[in-house]
Amino acid sequence: MRLPSFSPVFRAPQAQASRTTATAASVSAPPAGLRKGDTGPKVKQLQDALVQVGYMTKTQVATGPGTFGPQTETAVKKFQADNKLPTTGYYGDQTHAALKKALGSSGPGPTTPTTPGGTFTKPAVINAPSPNYNSRGGTDIDTIVLHHTATNNGAGDLAWMRNPQSKVSAHYMVDRDGKIYQLVGDDKRAWHAGKGELHGVPSDINNRSIGIELVNDGSGKTPFTEAQYKALTQLTGYLKQQYDVPMKNIVGHADVAVPKGRKNDPAPNFDWSRLRQGIS
Repeated sequence: MRLPSFSPVFRAPQAQASRTTATAASVSAPPAGLRKGDTGPKVKQLQDALVQVGYMTKTQVATGPGTFGPQTETAVKKFQADNKLPTTGYYGDQTHAALKKALGSSGPGPTTPTTPGGTFTKPAVINAPSPNYNSRGGTDIDTIVLHHTATNNGAGDLAWMRNPQSKVSAHYMVDRDGKIYQLVGDDKRAWHAGKGELHGVPSDINNRSIGIELVNDGSGKTPFTEAQYKALTQLTGYLKQQYDVPMKNIVGHADVAVPKGRKNDPAPNFDWSRLRQGIS
């Protein structure tokens, strides 16, 4: 979705990562000085720490001795970007200090809110009603569509989607600090997708879908934040479960917009594998 630019506004502090008490007690940041090509227990310690703060998965580091390969380098770069450090991929003193702080600053708790049975519960949302919606006409929800707002200004994006003259909206917006805003009720038809198709079949995407806007300029150069990935995983996991949405129907605007190439949402650098692993 293309939204207009607005003047910069304040940013709330980035949401803190969360983790289980038992794991937090056993994971620490290794000494600085690791780079691509290194191997050994210190690399494995770095990988375990990156799993702990949500930048790698257990599957990625489960086999063999620690090897600082492309996946580890990518995870380090993402961590550096989110902590406003040079994205060198080298685990130096600054990255060590930031990782140590990240591991020690968050309280206990699961990464995603779940019930004892392992199912997702709805994350906290901030109610911000938009007038830009209509009826679904009885159509069931079976699709989730992800967008970027085309700016990095969450307050401006929110105001635009709540402006009746814009004639655009989404059900949810995830700001860069991880806060989730609900603009349109799930049962209503938000105006986020435009002309589209699903898996090659022409369809009214707005009728059948939930739209989620991620505050990001969509350039492919601005990283999505750690807080956004965690909030989005919680929200998407809940919606997938609540409406029995098949994994293949969790898509970006680029996947459903016609003609093809009209949209690139959520952005070329969005980590789809991380989201899908988080909600599987």
